[in-house]
Amino acid sequence: MGNEKTLIYNPFNILHSPCVPSFAHSQDNKVFETEYSAIYYTTDAELSDFLWRVGGYKMVNSVYAFSAQNRIDRIIEHFEYLLATHPERFRLTIYLKSGYKEGDIASYSEESKAITVYVDRITDGVLAHEVGHAVICSYFEVPPPRKVQEILCQYVDSHLWEEYQ
Repeated sequence: MGNEKTLIYNPFNILHSPCVPSFAHSQDNKVFETEYSAIYYTTDAELSDFLWRVGGYKMVNSVYAFSAQNRIDRIIEHFEYLLATHPERFRLTIYLKSGYKEGDIASYSEESKAITVYVDRITDGVLAHEVGHAVICSYFEVPPPRKVQEILCQYVDSHLWEEYQ
């Protein structure tokens, strides 16, 4: 119990992570790290489009990268705050894809414990919804049925940024 991390929600916490953006490269994928996530992409344009759509930041320099990291982590923290669910050592994997044609804009896989998103259609609300599935599935030893998860995720969707209205 001594190593538990308590997340304190602060909607105005702009600089909560002391780390500098980390970009790691593999053969086919690059990874953009945040405190709670690893975002895999193949081109800088994919990452830039994703960050623009979920946070309003283009990848111009490390200051904008830091702000984008913060935005993604805040979506995760906000979901955890709204439902009072704080999974231990929560880490999320997000895969970026280009060229949406049809089907889901984003989806969470319980098997791979990852979210896949189409960067040309994603929004912060859609990302938050899928983050919700990831948080719920990580928090509960036996996750609730998908319909219950949908209700919880829709609740968070409707209250995601209400403190700004």
